[in-house]
Amino acid sequence: MFKESFMSQEQAKIFLEKMKSDDAFREAVIRIEDVDTKIEYINRNGFSFTSDELEVATFSMID
Repeated sequence: MFKESFMSQEQAKIFLEKMKSDDAFREAVIRIEDVDTKIEYINRNGFSFTSDELEVATFSMID
């Protein structure tokens, strides 16, 4: 379980980096208003993590 959670947190960090560096990807994510559709789009682009893991990744990147 720990390894799976760590991998998901790493994916969340990579997602955040892509949001910073890829304007087209960021704009596409931002434009999608429906949460389920947004999650589907993010998953189709190779990312898989929970909102909690994203929050942990966000805070770890701020430090």
